[in-house]
Amino acid sequence: MLNVSLGIFFGVDRDVGHAVMIVHDPLYGAFEPPGFLDRLILAPEVRRLMGVRLLNAPSPSLPTLSEVRRFSHTLGVLRLALLNPHNGLAKDEVRALSAAILIHDAATPPFAHLLEYYLKDRVGWNHEAALPDLLTGHNLFGNTAHQILPGEELRFKRLCNLSKIDFELVLQIVRKEHPSSGLLFGALDFDNLDNVLRMAWALGLTVPATPFLQIAREMGVSIEGKMLLSESHSSSVEAWAETRRRVYDILVFDSITVATQAVLTKAISLLFNESDVSEIRWANRDQDFLDLLTRAPKTKDLMLRHFHQSLPSQVLVLQVPGSLASLGFASRDAAIGLIEKIARDQFGIKKPFGYAFVDKSAFSKKLEFIDPATRRRWTSGAASQSVVFHCFASDTERSVDKIQEPFRNVLLNQLGGVVEVDADTNEKNRSAR
Repeated sequence: MLNVSLGIFFGVDRDVGHAVMIVHDPLYGAFEPPGFLDRLILAPEVRRLMGVRLLNAPSPSLPTLSEVRRFSHTLGVLRLALLNPHNGLAKDEVRALSAAILIHDAATPPFAHLLEYYLKDRVGWNHEAALPDLLTGHNLFGNTAHQILPGEELRFKRLCNLSKIDFELVLQIVRKEHPSSGLLFGALDFDNLDNVLRMAWALGLTVPATPFLQIAREMGVSIEGKMLLSESHSSSVEAWAETRRRVYDILVFDSITVATQAVLTKAISLLFNESDVSEIRWANRDQDFLDLLTRAPKTKDLMLRHFHQSLPSQVLVLQVPGSLASLGFASRDAAIGLIEKIARDQFGIKKPFGYAFVDKSAFSKKLEFIDPATRRRWTSGAASQSVVFHCFASDTERSVDKIQEPFRNVLLNQLGGVVEVDADTNEKNRSAR
């Protein structure tokens, strides 16, 4: 099995006479996962992630990142965890944490956050909360007979038992009820270490892996679930944070990438707004979902004209401080609705595509650690909070190229006179647009 960023090779261990799994990764090189994970790596719940992108939309301007799958990321997270001594965790807890790592993204829907935003606004659904129900066969949109892959039913629980992994411990970890949960679902953990480094690599950023590996080796968790890391590694934490900011500067302000997200967001709304949420097959893979949007009568014309043939052009980008609620919006849909209303009413754009990115510590996080040697609490960074508004129009309405500044002024006025974010971190994006 092979994808653009990771391959798996099965060799034969001549001493013991059974197949040995060797994972080849562009970030970490070749490594051998523990043998007790072999069955779980091949479980359908995990292999489905070969068909789910790390990026939430296929973008022509970010071609390599568009082809990286969450399966590669999952095994990358495992590799980082294998570097750690896991002080304070018993053997069965380490085995359960390893299994939880393999399954931590299993409930990620196609197009990741795009479909998740839709489901969250309507029924409060999110993939982390849905994960325990998926593992036990009680998820909202399926059951134990649900085919997670064509012809393959849920098997992860049974395979844990066959691999002598305490499934109840795995559930505690993914439910964030175990101290080690912070190593996988924390503000800085194995998951977002690999996520940031893998995206930076795929975006062509020159980023040394050493700080990331150092954090992976040294971080731990207390019995109270507090993150442990020596303050001597603060420079490594800062390197991770700076890389993360650079990655999000590209993801949030690359106009072609956001155009694909805006079109797909509109298509998702058109297809499902009159449907029962339970009819949404969130366990599909990206291509299954893309094919559905392309052939469905409600979305076929939209996808053919504005996704496959020619993406719409950007006519607005505006970042303002605050949250959706503080800006007067009940949801992303409400923010998008205002953008599109202004586009139609004020600037004569017949078919606008609005999009809103909600920055909840995306560009900068506040991190808190306990130094295990001194027991001193130390922090790094600050939490960013803003909303980035985008609007796009089709090629037939290119005359709107000149309205970006007036559009921004109207939107700022509608938002009650808030000011545009003028952070140095985004200055290069503004000058490039």
